[in-house]
Amino acid sequence: MSEFSSIPAMLVAFTVTVAFMFALRPLAHRLRLVDRPGGRKSHMGDVPIIGGIAMFIGVFSGISLVAGPTFLIVTLLLSSFLLVVIGVLDDKYALTASVRISIQIAAVLIMYYGSGFRLADIGDPFGTGIIGMGPFTLIFTTVVALTVINAYNLIDGADGLAGSLALIALLAVSFVGGYAHPSTAIGLTVCAAIVGFLLFNYPVKWNRPVRSFMGDAGSTFLGFTIMWVVLGASQGADRLVSPVIGLWFASVPIYDLLTCFVQRMSHGKSPFQPGRDHFHHVLNRGTSHVRRTLMVLTALQAIYASIGLAGHFAGAPDWLMFAGWSVLGLTQFVVVRKLATYKRWFRLHRRASRRMSAAAR
Repeated sequence: MSEFSSIPAMLVAFTVTVAFMFALRPLAHRLRLVDRPGGRKSHMGDVPIIGGIAMFIGVFSGISLVAGPTFLIVTLLLSSFLLVVIGVLDDKYALTASVRISIQIAAVLIMYYGSGFRLADIGDPFGTGIIGMGPFTLIFTTVVALTVINAYNLIDGADGLAGSLALIALLAVSFVGGYAHPSTAIGLTVCAAIVGFLLFNYPVKWNRPVRSFMGDAGSTFLGFTIMWVVLGASQGADRLVSPVIGLWFASVPIYDLLTCFVQRMSHGKSPFQPGRDHFHHVLNRGTSHVRRTLMVLTALQAIYASIGLAGHFAGAPDWLMFAGWSVLGLTQFVVVRKLATYKRWFRLHRRASRRMSAAAR
């Protein structure tokens, strides 16, 4: 991995991803691997769910051609392959949460034992010194990895959103480590694949004829690779960045997941139950425009990542960065609840006004 040059890998990943985005379209329609409108889905027509497969092939084409089949790459390939396969099956057959979580745990275990990447410590979030996980390292690594994987999976509810947020997270880590570090080189290769996918997913008029989704295969793959890259950059004696700073790079998806889980459990619902209580749903009801919602959340994540980078380069203590991250998370939780309440009131008030106007005529 020391000879892994990210620039050739990025070029290959981008090119292969774009090529497979075109090549997989007819196959997706034949296999009915498409997302149909209806229920919580408001898009137009059947949309192929091929982005995750294309990005997976693109990333590993780039990495394998440049770095070769090292044990670390094979471990990443195998664990990611599991997630992509179960993601494709979930996109087509809507698997139960228990099946999805079981496969995700298997992928994390492959990473843990195969690569040695693990969350051995969480930095110094409380100002009491570095907190090591000790005998709880495996459990904590698994819980945090599942959180990140599903955070990106659940945030994938608007065109371009999950890809854009993942791109910001990986670019932020790469900004710290540069293009030559093994972990950030993998991250940059994934970035190139994401850009190739976004050409087909970003909500603009010119790509409507070829619009495609990444599906669960793509969102879980991105969440897993982000976890992999951050672990590689934030653990060990030669770490590039504190684990606390890593939280800032994925703030919007993690805040969204925690907010939804707390809200659902407070109403006696399963935290894994689908719903329209995500931040992008709340914003969509207010703006009625997917691109505006995308721009707001992307800008918000860029600000969070910039704060994390500023704290890192300024040498801010972990406890201060964690306190700031927690306060912003609580603020977003309150804002989402207030916005949801306001939007419901506004919608009901507008309907009542229309009925009164119609009756007056």
